[in-house]
Amino acid sequence: MFLIQGYGRIREEDEDSDDDGSDDEIDESLAAQFLNSGSVRHRLQFYIGDHLLPYNMTVYQAVRQFSVQADEERESTDDESNPLGRAGIWTKTHTIWYKPVREEEEGNKDTVGGKRGRAQSAPTKTSPRNARKHDELWHDGVCPAVGNPLETYLISIPPDGITFEDPSLDVILLLRVLHAISRYWYYLYNNAICKEIIPTNELINSKLTAKANRQLQDPLVIMTGNIPTWLTELGRTCPFFFPFDTRQMLFYVTAFDRDRAMQRLLDTNPEINQSDSQDSRVAPRLDRKKRTVNREELLKQAESVMQDLGSSRAMLEIQYENEVGTGLGPTLEFYALVSQELQRADLGLWRGDEVTLSHPKGIQEGTKYIHNPRGLFPVPFGRNTKPAYVAKVKMKLRFLGKFLAKAIMDFRLLDLPLGLSFYKWMLRQENSLCSHDLFNIDPVVAKSICHLEDIIKQKKKLEQDRSQSKECLQQALESLNMNGCSVEELGLDFTLPGYANVELKKGGKDAVVTIHNLEDYLRLVVYWTLNEGVSKQFESFRDGFESVFPLHHLQYFYPEELDQLLCGSKSEAWDVKTLMECCRPDHGYNHDSRAVKFLFEILSSFDGEQQRLFLQFVTGSPRLPVGGFRSLNPPLTIVRKTFESTENPDDFLPSVMTCVNYLKLPDYSSIDIMREKLLIAAREGQQSFHLS
Repeated sequence: MFLIQGYGRIREEDEDSDDDGSDDEIDESLAAQFLNSGSVRHRLQFYIGDHLLPYNMTVYQAVRQFSVQADEERESTDDESNPLGRAGIWTKTHTIWYKPVREEEEGNKDTVGGKRGRAQSAPTKTSPRNARKHDELWHDGVCPAVGNPLETYLISIPPDGITFEDPSLDVILLLRVLHAISRYWYYLYNNAICKEIIPTNELINSKLTAKANRQLQDPLVIMTGNIPTWLTELGRTCPFFFPFDTRQMLFYVTAFDRDRAMQRLLDTNPEINQSDSQDSRVAPRLDRKKRTVNREELLKQAESVMQDLGSSRAMLEIQYENEVGTGLGPTLEFYALVSQELQRADLGLWRGDEVTLSHPKGIQEGTKYIHNPRGLFPVPFGRNTKPAYVAKVKMKLRFLGKFLAKAIMDFRLLDLPLGLSFYKWMLRQENSLCSHDLFNIDPVVAKSICHLEDIIKQKKKLEQDRSQSKECLQQALESLNMNGCSVEELGLDFTLPGYANVELKKGGKDAVVTIHNLEDYLRLVVYWTLNEGVSKQFESFRDGFESVFPLHHLQYFYPEELDQLLCGSKSEAWDVKTLMECCRPDHGYNHDSRAVKFLFEILSSFDGEQQRLFLQFVTGSPRLPVGGFRSLNPPLTIVRKTFESTENPDDFLPSVMTCVNYLKLPDYSSIDIMREKLLIAAREGQQSFHLS
């Protein structure tokens, strides 16, 4: 019957037998890729009773959650004390029904639990209503109103993301509202300081965090996918209850396959009993795919690699042509170098100043890069921007989206300083972007906008004064100025500051800004900078990102936390005490060795640039994971570099094994010589992996 209806096929004679195709040897990569793809056409639907089962749910999860026979078991089972449920769930018969997918349902991407690929993505095609708004923007200069994020929190019922019932629910919802007021209060006032009343970390609940960590650090829970509903729902709707580390683990457990989640657990918790990690039922089985790239065409080859393997479940490993090094070190360096290549000025992607690197090497020589102290944000498009340029930039942004998603998926760190407004777009918060956010993109323009907004305040105050005659009011309005210049004398027109080819409305180059249309001008500048001018770029970015995994999984994080997720720990001073606790002397050295004490003293004196050089040299990445040296896995190991008796250690440079974070350090005669040799090795040892 299945063959006739097209749901199966005849086994070929040369295919493996049933014994050879055991569960232990099934390659899950294709299935995992399907689950994260929005283009899969499912032929069957599965039901337990009246419940339509999501395609990414295991049979065990479905039976436990929806089976009528298991209701009693589910209500009386403590998830934490007995993650596999009571014995009754295994002894009773549970019926799962199936039926063909009707054609009209097949085209609906929100079918089956809203989990198919991009099911929760915002529509990319412009609706007639949006098209009319765009026409109003272009022809009349009318901007959509800025969305107030508080509106989604100030509701009297639980949000759609909370379905569990608990006596504490009223208190949870109250805390959610109070946190929202603390975080977004400044949307209620003009020109208010954008600062939280209560820091988010003050609301972390230690008991909930401990309960969540027990769930997320249990290998059996991870491998069965038996994460309690309350944990995932609170993580998304009330992330302030949990610290970043807990939410990061929850993200990996819910966004990806069980093997990847298990690998993340083992990487971040090396103290987990080794017998668990060696158990064949628990040990992760992640495929690895290696690609060899040429350093001279790194960005072009990275695009090819991401095109082929970006959506693959396999872990990507990189090796460079004519270099013997392979494994973690070259792979981390690949992500760091591609991050740098994406900042090249000639790509025309980013706002900011053109700079050259302080210590260029290889293809970096003579190349200019974009630097923005507030983080990178795309260059805006105008309505008349050449289609060829638009297509080129959109292609690069699509690659960037896929590149970022793959880095997150494979636990790799990037070296890409994206701005806070960029991260708000990633979390689909672009409708709430306002003039406050200009300071995170271009502080000079933002400051000028603030001065002009002060003039608008004065204008409104004058217009509300009924005691003045029309002549006096007109004279008072004309006297309003910025640094001694009237609005007309500023010589502004309706084009975007710094981008004369981007008109804010049709005929904007010929429209002069006056005191009477200044408010319209300011609204248009903010909207075109933050929304309209960059919407096509972010549409392409999202397309690329969601070809790897859906963006809605990032709802566990706040915009300011995405930098930690992508780029790891922020630069901070290294102290000797932390280095002693986190680094491991071995093979000829111990904590009392003179060379080790020299090294820790030198590292604690490094500035930010020297820290980056050292980390790139030793680990392959210029950034540490969140948690700093404490989270580095494997830990930094310092071993003694040996020589013949006739050789002087002061004549040699240190060397490294980046795959295991190994520093081979000669026993130098003085701290000054060690500092000099370390910096030389860090600068000259970049971008090459050879035998050491």
